[in-house]
Amino acid sequence: MGYFRSGMTQTTSELRLPADTAYIVVAKRAASALAAVAGFDVEAVDDLTIAVAQACENAIACTERTGGAGVGQIRLTFNLAGERLEVQVQSSCTREVVAAAAASRALAAVQAERERQEVAAATDLALQLMGLFVDDHSYRVDERTGGLRVRLTKYRAS
Repeated sequence: MGYFRSGMTQTTSELRLPADTAYIVVAKRAASALAAVAGFDVEAVDDLTIAVAQACENAIACTERTGGAGVGQIRLTFNLAGERLEVQVQSSCTREVVAAAAASRALAAVQAERERQEVAAATDLALQLMGLFVDDHSYRVDERTGGLRVRLTKYRAS
C-alpha cells in the first residue's frame, strides 16, 4: 500500500509546467507520488501515470498546434477526496500567441480545417485509449484557444 494517512480526507495540489515534452517526466513523477501517498496500489499508480503522460502529450500537442513549439504551459490539478484521485490536465497559451495564431489560421483556413480534422481523429483515439488506464475520464478542446482540458479519475481499491 501507499503512505496514506487516515486524517487526509481531501487535498488539492497544482503543478504548472512548460508545454514541452521534456517535462512530461515531471508530471508523471508528481502523479505517481500523489497516488502512492493516497494509498493506491502499484498497478493503479502505473495506470494513472500512463494516462497522465498521454494527457500531457496531447495537451502539449494542442498548444504546439496553436502557437508553435516551445510556447504555452500545461497545468495539472490533483484533487484527492476519499477513495478518488482526480487529475485535470489543461494546456494554454498567452493571449498574444493565440491572437497571432488566429491571424495565421485565417490565412490558411481550408488547410487548417483539414489538418484539424485529421489531428482531432488521432487525438480522439489517443484520449480514448487513456480511458483504459483510469476509472473515469473526459476531455474537451477549446475551439477559441486550441487548448485541451483532460480530466482523469482513479479510484482506490477498498
